[in-house]
Amino acid sequence: METYKKIRLETDELLFSFDLKRNRSCEILDSWLNVSGLITKEHQDFLEKLRQLQLEEGDFWNEEELKMNFLAHIFYVAQLNEKDKIKLFYERPLAGIIGEYKINVKCDALIATPKGIGTPRKPYFFLQEFKKQKGQENDAEGQMLAAMLLAQLENDNNLPIYGSYLQGSTWRFTTLHGKNYCVSQSYDANQKEDLEKLILILRKLKVLILSQIEQ
Repeated sequence: METYKKIRLETDELLFSFDLKRNRSCEILDSWLNVSGLITKEHQDFLEKLRQLQLEEGDFWNEEELKMNFLAHIFYVAQLNEKDKIKLFYERPLAGIIGEYKINVKCDALIATPKGIGTPRKPYFFLQEFKKQKGQENDAEGQMLAAMLLAQLENDNNLPIYGSYLQGSTWRFTTLHGKNYCVSQSYDANQKEDLEKLILILRKLKVLILSQIEQ
């Protein structure tokens, strides 16, 4: 009977165990984040209300409150869903075996091609959030990276996997392609310019995912 090792879902542990290089810039990530476009006045006004709410209350939100009060609205404005092709899922488990390691992770949010209506089938993007609470430690980047590795194995198509991890109002975007793992600069959702850029980055993500689906 074959046995597998458990692995801590911590960034350094995953980088070491799977021989990954963590880079600050790479062509795939830079191309994704190089965005331009217009956001309607209606959406600008809505985003400003969200920004003000996060400024006033965000420091006191737990992870679920961050998700319900802020993230869900960000994804709505980004308009990511595409019928039968792209759907956003929350709190979905992902498990698999990579080499000698058995990995289990719960994804705070993921974008995938749906199987039927309510089941993710082929994942493209993962988001993990972290709100520090007393007595609790949580490596959001490590959990996100573990999910990306599982998706890379499952998809088996040599195409990039996309990700993002949050710490409070700070976002970082990531890509994984082969052994090349890249992490962006930080974006502060408390800043108007950064918040609007987050929307454009997520909208471009939809274009990139649709391009993968068509390949």
